[in-house]
Amino acid sequence: MRTVGIDLGGTKIMAVLVENGEVLAKVKRPTPTVGGPDAVIAAMVAVARKVDPAGSAAGVGIGAPGPVVPGSGVLPAAPNLPGWGHDVDVVGRVSAALEGRPVKLDNDVNVGTLAEWKLGAGRGVDDLLGVFAGTGVGAGLVLDGRIRQGPRGLAGEIGHTFVAFDQFHDAPVGRGELEDYTGRRSLQRWVDVASPAESAFMRSLMHKGRLKSKAWAEGVEAEDPLTLRLVGRAASALSAAIASAITLIDVERVVLGGGFAERLGEPFRQRVEAEVAARAFAGQTAPVVAARLGDTGGALGAALLLEHT
Repeated sequence: MRTVGIDLGGTKIMAVLVENGEVLAKVKRPTPTVGGPDAVIAAMVAVARKVDPAGSAAGVGIGAPGPVVPGSGVLPAAPNLPGWGHDVDVVGRVSAALEGRPVKLDNDVNVGTLAEWKLGAGRGVDDLLGVFAGTGVGAGLVLDGRIRQGPRGLAGEIGHTFVAFDQFHDAPVGRGELEDYTGRRSLQRWVDVASPAESAFMRSLMHKGRLKSKAWAEGVEAEDPLTLRLVGRAASALSAAIASAITLIDVERVVLGGGFAERLGEPFRQRVEAEVAARAFAGQTAPVVAARLGDTGGALGAALLLEHT
Protein backbone atom coordinates (compact mmCIF):
# COMPACT_ATOMS: atom_id res chain seq x y z
CA MET A 1 0.00 0.00 0.00
CA ARG A 2 1.26 3.45 -0.90
CA THR A 3 0.62 6.29 1.50
CA VAL A 4 1.60 9.95 1.81
CA GLY A 5 3.00 11.24 5.08
CA ILE A 6 3.14 14.94 5.95
CA ASP A 7 5.27 16.39 8.74
CA LEU A 8 3.79 19.79 9.59
CA GLY A 9 6.33 21.94 11.41
CA GLY A 10 6.57 25.55 12.43
CA THR A 11 9.16 26.32 9.75
CA LYS A 12 8.71 23.63 7.08
CA ILE A 13 6.25 21.11 5.70
CA MET A 14 7.70 17.82 4.45
CA ALA A 15 5.80 15.19 2.51
CA VAL A 16 6.93 11.69 1.56
CA LEU A 17 5.43 8.98 -0.63
CA VAL A 18 5.93 5.63 1.10
CA GLU A 19 5.46 2.02 0.04
CA ASN A 20 6.37 -0.93 2.28
CA GLY A 21 8.41 1.35 4.55
CA GLU A 22 10.47 2.75 1.66
CA VAL A 23 10.45 6.45 0.79
CA LEU A 24 9.79 6.74 -2.95
CA ALA A 25 9.67 10.54 -3.16
CA LYS A 26 10.11 13.55 -0.89
CA VAL A 27 8.97 17.17 -1.14
CA LYS A 28 9.34 20.03 1.31
CA ARG A 29 8.44 23.70 1.41
CA PRO A 30 8.40 26.48 4.01
CA THR A 31 5.42 26.67 6.31
CA PRO A 32 3.36 29.76 5.40
CA THR A 33 3.94 32.61 7.82
CA VAL A 34 0.76 34.48 6.89
CA GLY A 35 -2.75 33.36 6.11
CA GLY A 36 -3.31 31.19 9.18
CA PRO A 37 -4.88 27.72 8.90
CA ASP A 38 -6.23 28.31 5.39
CA ALA A 39 -2.72 28.91 4.02
CA VAL A 40 -1.23 25.97 5.95
CA ILE A 41 -3.92 23.54 4.78
CA ALA A 42 -3.48 24.72 1.19
CA ALA A 43 0.28 24.14 1.51
CA MET A 44 -0.23 20.62 2.86
CA VAL A 45 -2.59 19.78 0.01
CA ALA A 46 -0.05 21.17 -2.47
CA VAL A 47 2.86 19.06 -1.16
CA ALA A 48 0.64 15.96 -1.06
CA ARG A 49 -0.20 16.44 -4.73
CA LYS A 50 3.37 17.20 -5.68
CA VAL A 51 4.87 14.16 -3.95
CA ASP A 52 2.16 11.91 -5.46
CA PRO A 53 1.16 13.51 -8.77
CA ALA A 54 -0.53 10.33 -10.00
CA GLY A 55 -2.75 10.12 -6.92
CA SER A 56 -1.59 6.56 -6.26
CA ALA A 57 -1.59 6.81 -2.45
CA ALA A 58 -4.40 5.11 -0.53
CA GLY A 59 -4.46 7.92 2.00
CA VAL A 60 -2.60 10.70 3.78
CA GLY A 61 -1.22 10.83 7.32
CA ILE A 62 -0.30 14.09 9.05
CA GLY A 63 1.92 14.68 12.07
CA ALA A 64 1.25 18.09 13.62
CA PRO A 65 2.60 20.04 16.60
CA GLY A 66 0.36 20.07 19.64
CA PRO A 67 -1.99 17.68 21.43
CA VAL A 68 -4.46 16.01 19.05
CA VAL A 69 -7.53 14.42 20.62
CA PRO A 70 -7.50 10.85 19.23
CA GLY A 71 -10.04 10.26 16.49
CA SER A 72 -11.16 13.89 16.31
CA GLY A 73 -9.17 14.96 13.26
CA VAL A 74 -8.92 18.38 14.88
CA LEU A 75 -5.75 20.34 15.57
CA PRO A 76 -6.38 22.83 18.38
CA ALA A 77 -4.61 26.14 18.85
CA ALA A 78 -0.98 25.57 17.82
CA PRO A 79 1.52 28.21 19.04
CA ASN A 80 4.18 27.01 16.56
CA LEU A 81 1.93 27.76 13.58
CA PRO A 82 1.42 31.48 12.82
CA GLY A 83 -2.20 32.54 13.11
CA TRP A 84 -3.41 29.13 14.30
CA GLY A 85 -5.35 30.27 17.34
CA HIS A 86 -8.40 27.99 17.30
CA ASP A 87 -9.55 24.43 16.64
CA VAL A 88 -9.38 23.40 12.98
CA ASP A 89 -10.82 20.27 11.36
CA VAL A 90 -7.61 19.37 9.54
CA VAL A 91 -8.70 15.87 8.53
CA GLY A 92 -12.01 16.98 7.05
CA ARG A 93 -10.55 19.89 5.12
CA VAL A 94 -7.52 18.07 3.72
CA SER A 95 -9.63 15.05 2.76
CA ALA A 96 -12.16 17.23 0.96
CA ALA A 97 -9.38 18.97 -0.98
CA LEU A 98 -7.93 15.59 -2.00
CA GLU A 99 -11.12 14.18 -3.50
CA GLY A 100 -12.21 12.45 -0.31
CA ARG A 101 -9.12 10.32 0.25
CA PRO A 102 -8.71 9.02 3.82
CA VAL A 103 -6.67 11.32 6.08
CA LYS A 104 -5.39 10.65 9.59
CA LEU A 105 -3.89 13.11 12.06
CA ASP A 106 -1.73 12.68 15.15
CA ASN A 107 0.84 14.55 17.20
CA ASP A 108 4.20 14.95 15.46
CA VAL A 109 6.17 13.22 18.21
CA ASN A 110 3.76 10.28 18.28
CA VAL A 111 4.31 9.70 14.58
CA GLY A 112 8.08 10.10 15.01
CA THR A 113 7.97 7.40 17.68
CA LEU A 114 5.81 5.21 15.43
CA ALA A 115 8.42 5.43 12.68
CA GLU A 116 11.33 4.60 15.00
CA TRP A 117 9.36 1.69 16.46
CA LYS A 118 8.44 0.12 13.12
CA LEU A 119 11.48 1.02 11.01
CA GLY A 120 14.22 2.52 13.17
CA ALA A 121 15.96 2.22 16.52
CA GLY A 122 12.88 0.92 18.35
CA ARG A 123 12.32 -2.21 16.31
CA GLY A 124 11.83 -5.46 18.18
CA VAL A 125 10.21 -4.26 21.42
CA ASP A 126 6.58 -3.88 22.47
CA ASP A 127 7.11 -1.15 25.07
CA LEU A 128 9.04 1.91 23.92
CA LEU A 129 9.53 5.53 24.91
CA GLY A 130 10.56 7.88 22.11
CA VAL A 131 12.02 11.17 23.36
CA PHE A 132 12.76 14.05 21.00
CA ALA A 133 14.73 17.04 22.30
CA GLY A 134 14.74 19.93 19.87
CA THR A 135 13.21 23.36 20.39
CA GLY A 136 11.39 21.75 23.30
CA VAL A 137 10.98 18.16 24.46
CA GLY A 138 8.29 15.77 23.31
CA ALA A 139 7.81 12.04 23.62
CA GLY A 140 5.70 9.23 22.28
CA LEU A 141 4.75 5.92 23.87
CA VAL A 142 4.36 2.42 22.51
CA LEU A 143 2.74 0.16 25.11
CA ASP A 144 1.86 -3.50 24.51
CA GLY A 145 2.66 -3.07 20.84
CA ARG A 146 0.40 -0.05 20.22
CA ILE A 147 0.92 3.71 20.13
CA ARG A 148 -0.62 5.07 23.32
CA GLN A 149 -2.27 8.47 22.87
CA GLY A 150 -4.46 8.78 25.95
CA PRO A 151 -8.07 10.02 25.96
CA ARG A 152 -6.96 13.66 25.58
CA GLY A 153 -3.90 13.07 23.44
CA LEU A 154 -1.54 13.91 26.32
CA ALA A 155 0.27 10.57 26.69
CA GLY A 156 4.00 11.05 26.33
CA GLU A 157 4.12 14.78 27.07
CA ILE A 158 7.32 14.26 29.03
CA GLY A 159 8.49 17.82 28.45
CA HIS A 160 5.79 19.02 30.83
CA THR A 161 6.56 16.61 33.63
CA PHE A 162 8.21 18.18 36.67
CA VAL A 163 11.86 17.59 37.46
CA ALA A 164 12.14 20.32 40.14
CA PHE A 165 9.57 20.58 42.92
CA ASP A 166 10.68 23.81 44.60
CA GLN A 167 10.79 26.20 41.64
CA PHE A 168 7.09 26.31 40.78
CA HIS A 169 6.61 29.95 41.73
CA ASP A 170 9.96 31.73 41.72
CA ALA A 171 12.19 30.08 39.10
CA PRO A 172 13.93 32.56 36.78
CA VAL A 173 12.83 30.37 33.86
CA GLY A 174 9.64 28.32 33.87
CA ARG A 175 8.09 26.28 36.68
CA GLY A 176 10.47 23.35 37.03
CA GLU A 177 9.22 21.33 34.05
CA LEU A 178 11.66 19.29 31.96
CA GLU A 179 11.31 21.77 29.09
CA ASP A 180 12.57 24.52 31.40
CA TYR A 181 16.00 22.85 31.40
CA THR A 182 16.22 20.89 28.14
CA GLY A 183 15.76 22.09 24.56
CA ARG A 184 16.99 25.08 22.60
CA ARG A 185 14.24 27.49 23.60
CA SER A 186 14.69 27.11 27.35
CA LEU A 187 18.49 27.02 27.23
CA GLN A 188 18.50 30.30 25.39
CA ARG A 189 16.28 31.78 28.09
CA TRP A 190 18.90 30.73 30.67
CA VAL A 191 21.53 32.51 28.60
CA ASP A 192 19.32 35.59 28.55
CA VAL A 193 19.14 35.73 32.37
CA ALA A 194 22.86 35.07 32.86
CA SER A 195 25.29 37.94 33.42
CA PRO A 196 26.81 39.59 30.33
CA ALA A 197 30.27 38.32 31.27
CA GLU A 198 29.12 34.74 31.82
CA SER A 199 27.04 34.61 28.65
CA ALA A 200 29.37 36.51 26.30
CA PHE A 201 30.55 33.45 24.38
CA MET A 202 27.08 32.07 23.69
CA ARG A 203 25.72 35.50 22.78
CA SER A 204 28.46 35.74 20.18
CA LEU A 205 27.04 32.62 18.49
CA MET A 206 23.51 33.97 18.13
CA HIS A 207 22.11 34.19 14.60
CA LYS A 208 19.27 36.67 14.20
CA GLY A 209 18.77 36.58 17.95
CA ARG A 210 18.59 32.78 18.13
CA LEU A 211 20.90 30.05 19.37
CA LYS A 212 20.63 27.06 17.06
CA SER A 213 21.57 23.52 18.07
CA LYS A 214 24.88 23.95 16.24
CA ALA A 215 25.78 26.81 18.59
CA TRP A 216 25.34 24.58 21.64
CA ALA A 217 27.60 21.95 20.11
CA GLU A 218 30.20 24.65 19.43
CA GLY A 219 29.94 25.88 23.01
CA VAL A 220 30.54 22.37 24.33
CA GLU A 221 33.52 21.89 22.02
CA ALA A 222 34.97 25.22 23.17
CA GLU A 223 34.41 24.17 26.81
CA ASP A 224 32.56 27.40 27.53
CA PRO A 225 31.68 27.19 31.26
CA LEU A 226 28.08 28.39 30.90
CA THR A 227 27.43 26.04 28.00
CA LEU A 228 28.86 23.06 29.86
CA ARG A 229 26.76 23.86 32.92
CA LEU A 230 23.52 24.29 30.98
CA VAL A 231 24.02 21.27 28.72
CA GLY A 232 25.03 19.14 31.71
CA ARG A 233 21.89 20.21 33.55
CA ALA A 234 19.83 19.49 30.43
CA ALA A 235 21.17 15.93 30.38
CA SER A 236 20.47 15.48 34.09
CA ALA A 237 16.92 16.83 33.83
CA LEU A 238 16.25 14.62 30.84
CA SER A 239 17.63 11.55 32.60
CA ALA A 240 15.48 12.25 35.68
CA ALA A 241 12.33 12.41 33.57
CA ILE A 242 13.25 9.29 31.57
CA ALA A 243 14.13 7.30 34.70
CA SER A 244 10.77 8.26 36.21
CA ALA A 245 8.97 7.20 33.03
CA ILE A 246 10.77 3.83 33.03
CA THR A 247 9.68 3.21 36.60
CA LEU A 248 6.10 4.34 35.94
CA ILE A 249 5.38 2.46 32.71
CA ASP A 250 8.19 -0.13 32.51
CA VAL A 251 9.40 0.46 28.95
CA GLU A 252 12.06 -1.81 27.44
CA ARG A 253 13.93 0.79 25.41
CA VAL A 254 14.22 4.56 25.01
CA VAL A 255 14.91 6.17 21.63
CA LEU A 256 16.50 9.61 21.90
CA GLY A 257 16.26 12.00 18.93
CA GLY A 258 15.46 15.57 18.01
CA GLY A 259 17.72 18.23 16.53
CA PHE A 260 19.22 19.39 19.83
CA ALA A 261 20.08 15.89 21.09
CA GLU A 262 21.32 14.74 17.69
CA ARG A 263 23.60 17.76 17.26
CA LEU A 264 25.16 17.18 20.70
CA GLY A 265 25.74 13.62 19.57
CA GLU A 266 27.00 10.49 21.23
CA PRO A 267 28.55 12.11 24.35
CA PHE A 268 25.17 13.62 25.25
CA ARG A 269 23.34 10.32 24.66
CA GLN A 270 25.91 8.41 26.71
CA ARG A 271 25.60 10.85 29.59
CA VAL A 272 21.81 10.59 29.58
CA GLU A 273 21.96 6.78 29.46
CA ALA A 274 24.47 6.64 32.31
CA GLU A 275 22.41 8.95 34.52
CA VAL A 276 19.24 7.03 33.74
CA ALA A 277 20.97 3.83 34.85
CA ALA A 278 22.24 5.53 38.02
CA ARG A 279 18.68 6.61 38.89
CA ALA A 280 17.11 3.21 38.12
CA PHE A 281 14.69 1.77 40.65
CA ALA A 282 15.79 -1.67 41.89
CA GLY A 283 18.52 -1.67 39.25
CA GLN A 284 15.97 -1.96 36.43
CA THR A 285 16.94 0.47 33.68
CA ALA A 286 16.45 0.54 29.89
CA PRO A 287 18.95 1.28 27.13
CA VAL A 288 18.84 4.79 25.66
CA VAL A 289 19.59 4.51 21.94
CA ALA A 290 19.99 7.14 19.24
CA ALA A 291 17.15 7.69 16.77
CA ARG A 292 18.03 6.48 13.27
CA LEU A 293 15.58 8.10 10.87
CA GLY A 294 16.65 11.74 11.04
CA ASP A 295 14.47 14.53 9.68
CA THR A 296 12.34 12.19 7.54
CA GLY A 297 11.15 10.25 10.58
CA GLY A 298 8.15 12.48 11.24
CA ALA A 299 6.80 12.30 7.70
CA LEU A 300 7.53 8.58 7.49
CA GLY A 301 5.66 7.96 10.74
CA ALA A 302 2.73 10.04 9.49
CA ALA A 303 2.51 7.79 6.42
CA LEU A 304 2.41 4.77 8.73
CA LEU A 305 -0.71 6.13 10.47
CA LEU A 306 -2.82 4.64 7.70
CA GLU A 307 -1.58 1.16 8.61
CA HIS A 308 -1.22 1.26 12.39
CA THR A 309 -4.13 3.25 13.84
